[in-house]
Amino acid sequence: MTPTKQAPTGFPFPPRGGAMLRPRLAHSDFHTSWRSELRLWNSTAKRMTMLVTVLLLLAAPAVLSSAWLRVLVVSLILGIAAMSLNLLTGVAGQLSLGHAAFVGMGAYTAAFVTGNLEANFWWSLPAAVLVAGLAGLLLSPIALRVRGLYLAVVTLGLVFLSQHLFRNWTTVTGGVGGARIETPTLFGVNLVRGGEVGPVTLTQNQGYYLVMLVITGVSYLVMRNIVRGRTGRDLAAVRDNDLAAGVVGVGVFGAKVRAFVISSAFAGLSGALLGGFLRFINYDQWSLLLSVEFLVMVALGGTGILGAALLGALFVTAVPEILDHLAPRIPWLTESGAGLTPPRASAILFGLLLAIVIVAEPLGLYGLWLRVRKYLTTWPFTY
Repeated sequence: MTPTKQAPTGFPFPPRGGAMLRPRLAHSDFHTSWRSELRLWNSTAKRMTMLVTVLLLLAAPAVLSSAWLRVLVVSLILGIAAMSLNLLTGVAGQLSLGHAAFVGMGAYTAAFVTGNLEANFWWSLPAAVLVAGLAGLLLSPIALRVRGLYLAVVTLGLVFLSQHLFRNWTTVTGGVGGARIETPTLFGVNLVRGGEVGPVTLTQNQGYYLVMLVITGVSYLVMRNIVRGRTGRDLAAVRDNDLAAGVVGVGVFGAKVRAFVISSAFAGLSGALLGGFLRFINYDQWSLLLSVEFLVMVALGGTGILGAALLGALFVTAVPEILDHLAPRIPWLTESGAGLTPPRASAILFGLLLAIVIVAEPLGLYGLWLRVRKYLTTWPFTY
């Protein structure tokens, strides 16, 4: 009887007995089917990262002050709009500079519903989604005729048009005097000021922060599943080459319409949530600068990676606050006046980081994470 041959145990073959040279978390997760690859969190690294992130976010209210919780709340709200822009620009390839207009529409819809109609704040959320989604539907046919820089110019005009409407449509928006929005309450507790929910006492901003965790998480799951499904594959095909996508049977017009409607609807949701948190809005908040900030969030986080836009939103929101706190300790920073103030320093920093990202790491912060993960996966033989 011929003895069976066994694989050698030396390098590069794995050792006998299942011994592992590296920790399990450092191993790559290889996929053998489409179902495996299209899972929501399809690797050990992603699952562990998500678990650690959720635990840190849940622990934040017990550690951070109300001022820093405010920064987290604003970053979560703007993160929803940044993810929706990432879906439109990063996934579908439709460059837009008019995202601030849709966010403003959502905010003014919330003000109209809570003020003129005297309805509960939570009814303003579906209304904001509907109004902003319809606005995106009206704009979407233009995307079939123009693309790239020309589409950006068209959406840029939308920002100026919307600001004109917000300033002059006084019966709905309040004009230059702005508009107030009802403070959201839940179970009789003011989510911004805080209160008692049974045996639990919520301090300032804690309630709104916890609600925003849920809404942002649900928004991410909805957009992530859209990207993972057939709609997402159609959008990616249109992004790569819309002519080739049409040849293989993708409805190019329908894909672009869906991208604009979905993106603008979530932007409207973000605007309503931001208005409810700020409780007062004015027309000059929804300017071109806000649209540029959304693009910075997408670029710094990682173009085409939805969750990375949340990280970009946190970075863009937190850096000015950090610089403002450090201003007394940094000699070349002035808190006010004609010198280098924290807002100006943060704008310069964002510009430099954008230049570095475009040249060195197009995937932004997500690309840096991929490099770290690759190093851990292939250590000690990193090629």
